Amino acid sequence: MSLSDLTLNGMEQYGGIDIKKNAKKSTFTGFAYSVALHALLILLYVGWTWINSEDDSKVPRFHRKISSLAELAPPPSTSQDMATPPPAAPTMDVVKPTFGIPVPVPDIQAPNQTMPTNDIPMPPSTDNTGPAGPGGPPGGEGNGPPPVAVVEDKAPSQDEFIEVSEEPKPTQNIQGLVQYPETAKKANLEGKVTFSALIGKDGRVEKVTIDKSDYEVFKQPVIDAVTKVRFTPARNNQTPVRVWYTQTISFKLR
Repeated sequence: MSLSDLTLNGMEQYGGIDIKKNAKKSTFTGFAYSVALHALLILLYVGWTWINSEDDSKVPRFHRKISSLAELAPPPSTSQDMATPPPAAPTMDVVKPTFGIPVPVPDIQAPNQTMPTNDIPMPPSTDNTGPAGPGGPPGGEGNGPPPVAVVEDKAPSQDEFIEVSEEPKPTQNIQGLVQYPETAKKANLEGKVTFSALIGKDGRVEKVTIDKSDYEVFKQPVIDAVTKVRFTPARNNQTPVRVWYTQTISFKLR
C-alpha cells in the first residue's frame, strides 16, 4: 500500500496546493481594498480642503498698496481720553451706629506724691578755736549733735514681695460702687477689668493701675470707684505696711 492510497477524497485541495491556487485571488483582493481605502482618504482630504477654502472666500479681503507713510491714517488722539475724568465711585449710605459715640478715656494718672530727694543736710561746721559752749565739745560753739536725715518710705513695686501677717481689706463693696458706662450699655458690651491698688499705711488708696481690661471704656469707672474706698491697712507683726491689692471687677448686663 502506497501513501497515495491513504489520501482521502478531496484532501489534495488543502495545504500548499490550496495556497498556490488562491494566492493570486487573495493578492488582488487585498490590493483592491488598499486602493479603495487610499482613494477614500484622498477624497476626504480634498473635500475638507474645499470646505475650508469656501469659508475663507467669504471673508472680505482688502488689497491696497501703500507707497509712502503719508498715506497712513494718523493714530487716534488720546487727549480727549486724558481730559475725561474717571467716573465717580457710587456713593453708599453709611449706616450710623445704633449706640452712642465713644468718649476717649484719659490715661491712668498717678496722684501727686512727694518723691524722696538725695539732699542730705550737712551738720554745721564747728570752729575749734572758739569757746566751748555748755554741753558742747571742747573748743566748739556749743551746738548739739547734727540732725538725723529723714528718708521717706519708698513705695514698693507690684512685683516686690512684702511679708504681711494681715492682708488689706476694703471697707466697702468695690463691685457695687462701679458705675456701668452708658455707652457700653447701648453697645451691649460686657467684660472684666483687673486692677491693682497701692494701699498706704493709713488704709488710703495711693495709686491705681489697670492690669487688664477687655474694653477701654471700663477702665475709668473702676479707677473712680477704687479711689473712693478705704481699706484696713496691711500689717506685719502689728506694724502697718504699704502693699499692693489686686481684684477683678466684672461688667455684666442684666
